[in-house]
Order: sequence, then C-alpha cells, then structure tokens
Amino acid sequence: MTDPHTGLADLIALVRAEALRLGRDDLAALLPAAPGGRETPRPPRVVVSGAPGRGKSRLINSLLGRPGLSPVGSRPTTAGWIEFRYGPEDGLTALITDARDPGSPRRRPIALGDLHAYVSLNEITESVLGVDARLDAPILRDLVLVDTPGVGGPHAAWHADALLFVSDAAGPIGDNELSFLSVATQHIETIVVAVNKSDVIGHDRALAETRRRLASHPDLARIPVFATSARLAEQAGRPGTPQHVSVRLTELAGTRQLVDLLTYSATAAMRRRRSAAQAHRTTAVTRELLAHLDRLAGPDELIDAEIATVTTLLDGGGLLGARFEEARNTATQRFAAYADGLGNRYRDTADSGPAGELDTLAPRLAIGLAVAGVSALDETQDSILEAVRDSLRDEVLLPPAAELGPRLRTPEPLGPRRTAGESEEAARARDLLPTLTGLVTGSAMVLSLLAGAGVVGADIALAASAGWWRLRGEVGAQRRTRLSTWVEAAVAEAKSAFDGELRRRVGAARQYVAEAVPDLLEARRERLLRLRAGRPDAEAAESSRETLNKVLDELSRHSVA
Repeated sequence: MTDPHTGLADLIALVRAEALRLGRDDLAALLPAAPGGRETPRPPRVVVSGAPGRGKSRLINSLLGRPGLSPVGSRPTTAGWIEFRYGPEDGLTALITDARDPGSPRRRPIALGDLHAYVSLNEITESVLGVDARLDAPILRDLVLVDTPGVGGPHAAWHADALLFVSDAAGPIGDNELSFLSVATQHIETIVVAVNKSDVIGHDRALAETRRRLASHPDLARIPVFATSARLAEQAGRPGTPQHVSVRLTELAGTRQLVDLLTYSATAAMRRRRSAAQAHRTTAVTRELLAHLDRLAGPDELIDAEIATVTTLLDGGGLLGARFEEARNTATQRFAAYADGLGNRYRDTADSGPAGELDTLAPRLAIGLAVAGVSALDETQDSILEAVRDSLRDEVLLPPAAELGPRLRTPEPLGPRRTAGESEEAARARDLLPTLTGLVTGSAMVLSLLAGAGVVGADIALAASAGWWRLRGEVGAQRRTRLSTWVEAAVAEAKSAFDGELRRRVGAARQYVAEAVPDLLEARRERLLRLRAGRPDAEAAESSRETLNKVLDELSRHSVA
C-alpha cells in the first residue's frame, strides 16, 4: 500500500518553522499534527446496509463469531443502530432518549443478553437511539461494524469509511438499491456488495444478474461483488466444529475474502482522506503566510487599511448575531416544512395505506424526522461558520464551506486549551472551529455514528416519537385512527423540540463567539500594529517566500483526495 503521507510530515514541519520565524504562531497552531509512525490509527468504520430481510444482522453476527447476537428475521427486526467496536471485555451501552432534554441522550450500561430488548423492533419499550457494543472479537481489532435499522437509516453510511451493502439469493439487486448505491458513491469511496445466502438454490442467478446490473452503471461498475453465506460462516465458528471442516466452511462462506478486501480498501481510503485533509489545511496556512509576506513587502497604506478593517469588524458584532439568528430561523422553517410533508404522507398511509406498512410506520417516521434534523443541523453549522469566516475575513481559521467537511472529519484529538509558549490568539484560533461545531451539532469530529449531528437529530426525533411501541398489536380501524393521531402529535412535538434545541445551541454559539472573536480580532490588530512599526529583514523575507512557494508546489500532489 503506497503511503499517502510520504513527505507530508517534512512539508508541515517546514511551514511550521517559517510561521514561527515570521512571528505567526497563530498560524503554526492551526497546522495539523505531523503524520507518521507515531499515529495510532483507528479501525475503519464499516456500515452494513441493505433492504430488510437480506441477512444484514446475521452476516454481522457470523463475522463477529456471535450467532444470535443481533436480532434476525425475514421482516424488519433491528430498530436502532448498533456499533460494534473492539474491547478487551464485552460491554454494551444503550443511548436512551430523554424527552425532558431532547438532543442529549442518556447512556445506560446493559447486559449482553439484553441486547434484543433494546434493538429488536418487536421488543423495545422505550426510545432507544442505538447501542455502543464493545466486544472481544478478532475482526473488531481491524474494523468497526455498524448494523443499521431494518426500517431505514442508510444515511448513516455517509459518515462511514466503507459501506457493505447486502442483497441475497431472493433476486438480483433492484432499481431502488442501485439508485441508493449511485448516491452512496458520491459520499463514500469504499463500497462492497455481498450477495448473501450463497447456500440457497438460485443464488448463482442472483449473483450473476447483480454483477451485470452493477456493470451497466458507469459509477457502479467497479464495485466488487462477493457471494457470501452467513449460515455457513456461523457453522464454521460453532464450538466443536473440526478444524478442517471449519476452514472449508469459511472458504465456502466467502467471508474471509470479504473482510480482507474491506479492511485493505477502507484503511487505504481513510489514509488518503486524512492525507488530503492535512495537505489542504497546510496549503491554506502556506498561502496565508505568503499573503503575510506580501503585506510585509507592500506599502504602509496596505497595513493601515487592514488595521482599519479589523477595527471596523470589532464594532460589528451585532451583525454577526443577526446572521446567527437568520441561520437558525431558516433551519427551523426548513425542518418544519419537511416534517409537515412527512406527517401528511404518513397520515395518508395510516388512514388508507397497505396494512403491511403499518407495523413499521412509526419507526420509519422517526427515521425520516431524524434525517431532516441532521440535515438542518448541518446547514445551520455551515451558515454559522460562514458568518464567522466572513466576520474574521480569514479562510485559514474558517475555510470555505467546501473545505469544512474534510477538516471536521479528520480524526485528530483536540489538544489542551493552551500549550506552553502559545499565544492566547493562537489558542483561540485553534479551538474556535471545533468548539463552534460542537456547540451547534454536538461533536466537533465525526468519530462515531453515535455522536455529532446524527445523534442530536435522531435523539430529537425519537423524543418526539416516544410511545409508538404502544400501538403494536392493534388491528382494524381503531389502529389506523390511533396511528394517524399519533403521527400528527409526533410531528408537532418534533417541530417544537427542534426549535427549542436549536435556539439553545445557537444561543450558546453566539455567546462563545461574542467572547472569542473580539479577542482574536484585537490580537490581530496588535500584530498588525507591531508589523507596521517594524518589519523583518528583506533578505530573510525573500528566503521564506522561496521556501513557501516550493512547499506549495509539493503540497499540490497531496491535496487530491
């Protein structure tokens, strides 16, 4: 595997040295940590998705070597996300919605044997957002596996390192599934299709036709397709199975080849994205240092004009607050409109739709509301960050929207509030972006599907939808009437809860910015005044310019994701 970090650490070190030499420790603090062997890479996160009844949960159980762990069945069975990660000892934690505080779920330790009661569509009796499962399973040393709800939730794949899409021998992949995969290719690099149940008659025809249909789509033609059998993989892992039989069953199950490809491809893609994001940020800092050198070489009037601009910005805090409120209002209205549309559609289903859709109507509505909430939160975050970027006139501290995604999803731990020798301005600059995103969407970095905008949006939706399980088992006209009434109440509660939570989060962001941005601007003005009073030696400045231009040329090859 070609290391995408090759040479990048040296370039980051060069830029950091030049930034410090030019007195720009604020920019040096914004540079990424140098990549290399000292990193502790996290395992790639693989989301397992597919239509209900395809065998997603059983395939995951077989990969984990834990038959029966996740609920399985021919109809939708999994009601919430289950994220399986490695732990030296088995331990499960359920995320439970708190209707008194939507947007901030409670964490509850649960026993391994109680998993079904928290994720099975037919067993749960409270609003469970998902389960964080730590298991001592060999595969989890290399991969994180995420089981998605049987009634929906494919949007979870957008924040994963790889997507494992499961179909089966019942028939070839369908048009709706092909459409989903086409959209998925725009969000995620590593996608693998598993045609499950290879031990069933007719699997060969389904496998061949699935491959043909994928090959007929230019954007899907390169997706690898594996024949797998969760049943054979389970048999291979059962205690007492002779070694030679276990090896043969594993070969027939096709799971070893599947796991090897997922691990290799997802790890390589993750490293490429990380390298591109680090190069992107280093490029932005390098360009700002070159602009700084231009100011040093320019007439005094240029610096005077920038000082005047910063002074004006210091007096313009009210305008920034207005843009925050505008972003909040826009997001609230958009969420309300989408929620109303969902409500109308699901009320129609409750009143006169197919009886077979009534069992999953409530959780499907909750997932639809969650998707709307996630989208609205992300849009609010982007609008707020754009407003702050415009206020600071700084594309290094807060880059354009197109560059925000790679930076926010770079899996780097946040450092201490202020390090030794670091200026207060540098500490503020380093913390502003992740703190703002944390205030608005709940997490600065998407390191888990059970964090960030996803958990906030889903938690609000589930808090509004609480009690849907009480409608199970009813039949006839009474059931339809109660479902229709419940849909109306759930949509109204979701709109109210979202508005209240967003007001709270945007208010916290406004307060933080009101404290942080003036400090940044004041420090910038003081730096400009010092620059105005005395400039570095022209020969040293030219040497820095030459070094930075060379670095910029080298960085261009690292910036291609």
